[in-house]
Amino acid sequence: MPAVDTAYRADQRRLRKALGLTAAVVLVQAAGVWYSGSLALLSDTGHVLTDLFGLGAAYLALQVVSYPLRSGSRFTYGLYRAEVLVALGSALLLLGVCAVIVWEAVHRLVTPRPIVLPPMMASAVAGLIGNGVAVVFLRHGETLSTRAAYLHALSDMASSLAVVLGGIGMWWTEALWIDPMVSLVLVGFIIRHAVRLLWETVGVILEASPKAISVAEVERLLRQIPGVCDVHDLHLWRIAPQDVVLSAHVVAAPEASRDAILGSARRLLQERFGVHHVALQVESPEIAEQWQCAHCRYMAPLRP
Repeated sequence: MPAVDTAYRADQRRLRKALGLTAAVVLVQAAGVWYSGSLALLSDTGHVLTDLFGLGAAYLALQVVSYPLRSGSRFTYGLYRAEVLVALGSALLLLGVCAVIVWEAVHRLVTPRPIVLPPMMASAVAGLIGNGVAVVFLRHGETLSTRAAYLHALSDMASSLAVVLGGIGMWWTEALWIDPMVSLVLVGFIIRHAVRLLWETVGVILEASPKAISVAEVERLLRQIPGVCDVHDLHLWRIAPQDVVLSAHVVAAPEASRDAILGSARRLLQERFGVHHVALQVESPEIAEQWQCAHCRYMAPLRP
């Protein structure tokens, strides 16, 4: 999987840069929270701190993925799913942070607290700049961990901007309810991205086919290859977001060349769908009828 390995090395460099920036943002904003008492800034800092842990975990995951496995290892597909587990944990952690922020925001709406605006504004502006640079570093990431980090940095940048705007609103109107309301708006933004990330990682874990590839279309085109009588037991899933795997039983006509069918099928899957990890069993109609597994027979009526 050389293309995937290259993507991982590039993303490791991106994550290292983003880690340094995010750590600096956390320190600056933590100082701002201490002096200002702003819940909006606290929610932003907690979000950034969560992302700092996520970035560190993502970097460690890519290190694990790149670690060469010994011959005969039980992990025959490698450790590419490590990044999926990291992304899943990051999404769940984000949702937990959102629950805490909502609880505190509701409490502050009932009992407002005074805010010291200058340190709040200065810290939020520093966070906005730092997160913006991190977004630039991570925007071309290819792995799921780096894409998750990019979404976190993007949401951090947006939340820092919201804190700045909320600070301006409080300075202009002296309305203390703006601070918890900004927090609630930020939570809604965070939840949206966290749920999307959670859904994608669960899809990989459950071995769902990629959204960009139609299983029915793959089966239809395989059936159109000259010499192919039938296609069954077709499976399309992802080991990692960039590593799609396909396996299928292809029934060949008695007079057809099995090597020609295999070559045509592999070219079709690589050129049309970008699937390079392919396992095809080319079999005769007699073998297909005699040895077709119970699972194939059970799933056959469900095929479109």
